[in-house]
Amino acid sequence: MKTAIPGVNGPTTFLLFLLSIAVVTVIFDRGRYWLQWWRSRKVRRQDWERILSEGNPSGAERLLEDWDLEMRFGEPLLQAATVLAPLLGLTGTVLGLMEVLSVLGDRLLLPPGANLAGYGKVMLSTALGLIVSLIASAGLFLNQWLRHSQRLRLQRLGRRLTAAAGR
Repeated sequence: MKTAIPGVNGPTTFLLFLLSIAVVTVIFDRGRYWLQWWRSRKVRRQDWERILSEGNPSGAERLLEDWDLEMRFGEPLLQAATVLAPLLGLTGTVLGLMEVLSVLGDRLLLPPGANLAGYGKVMLSTALGLIVSLIASAGLFLNQWLRHSQRLRLQRLGRRLTAAAGR
């Protein structure tokens, strides 16, 4: 007979599972997006140069903002996951510890034939929450770094093209 592990077989673990699916989905989407960005870099550069050569700074700024919005996709979810995942994990651990303490009774003694080793698994939900948070943080920081570096690269190119056109 399979027994439930306190703090692991519950609603917090289910929420952690859903959150981890969302985090992995966003990270894969961001990977696909950046791969596509890299593959279409020549076309993007030509679009950027064309708009700047037309002398339309507001159009260039709008294009840069549109690209920035595309690059930011998923960042709010990853930010939320970095905070919520450890909290969900801790909630699962606290609920599991409450269940373990209720089994131990008023004198906090193990029932006859009980195995104490299984009770250590209440910390598993905290570990799961920390792992989800770590993965979300890594994906968030990578996406932010790529977005920031690409935006700076485009702005530098725009300044060079504007300076060359002004001569």
